[in-house]
Amino acid sequence: MYKDQFLPLFHKLSLQESIVGFIGDSVVIECSTRQPELTVQDIIVRWRHNNLNVYDIINGQVSVEGQNQEYKNRAETFPDEYKNGNFSLKLNNLQHRDKGRYTCYIIRQSILKSFNLIVKEKQVRGSTNQGTKPRPKRTAIMFANSATGVYLKFHVPVPSPNKMRSGYSRT
Repeated sequence: MYKDQFLPLFHKLSLQESIVGFIGDSVVIECSTRQPELTVQDIIVRWRHNNLNVYDIINGQVSVEGQNQEYKNRAETFPDEYKNGNFSLKLNNLQHRDKGRYTCYIIRQSILKSFNLIVKEKQVRGSTNQGTKPRPKRTAIMFANSATGVYLKFHVPVPSPNKMRSGYSRT
């Protein structure tokens, strides 16, 4: 009756972490292992969102067979990082429907990691009308060190032209 179903027993579970993303932006959801006992060709990783197939890595190769249409051309991983145990998922062009629980299963190592993605509207800063002047943009900078498992992402505001100063001043 259940001959084709397989429910692995996971010996390493993570607490659910929350990640915040904004409509139209991209978000990287980290999933990695430091257990080097398997080669990349032996790895099977499954990414799921509320039980929908987001992305699969089978024997070290990307597999979009069975991928839910909502994630086609929006979900990606970093194949050059597989050898370092990094199977993080990048989800592009975030939509409201992307919110919810994401799960990363590293099958042969019995690792399950769960994340709650919160998707928010971008907030418009300031309420003054500047006519046709473009609003300042923010630059996202991401640093990743897969050897240490440290992933940092932060936004650097670009100052508007009327607030920029040149030169130095002494007081």
